[in-house]
Amino acid sequence: MQPAAFGATVVTDHPSEVAAFYTQYLDLQVGIDLGWFITVRRGAADWELAIMERGHPTIPAAVSALTESGCVFGFVVDDADKIAAALRAGGVKLEGDPKTEVFGQRHFFVRDPAGTWIDVIQLVEPDPEWVAANLPTA
Repeated sequence: MQPAAFGATVVTDHPSEVAAFYTQYLDLQVGIDLGWFITVRRGAADWELAIMERGHPTIPAAVSALTESGCVFGFVVDDADKIAAALRAGGVKLEGDPKTEVFGQRHFFVRDPAGTWIDVIQLVEPDPEWVAANLPTA
């Protein structure tokens, strides 16, 4: 099977608030807004993030009963520090400061208003010693 596209869903009591978080801080645009169901994506990307109201009849009761997500959504951005500053200015608590990793990422974690974990990732050059020790040469 070859999926035609990919999407993930955040289940929340406050779909509009969660959608506003993604549009404000990650520059996503609303595609559909039915109040109980909102989609966001970047431009013509072949993926989208759906945001659904907890307890809606289309969601299994077991999913609606969950109060915390174990998922982490990774968003690759141009400037992780700029987004971290905007989040802080908006009163959003980061789960640690942006950090540069030897494997080629500058990133930090934050949670959206529904509690979903987000890894905000900026791709950077990996440490040459790490590359030599960990990646096969061509």
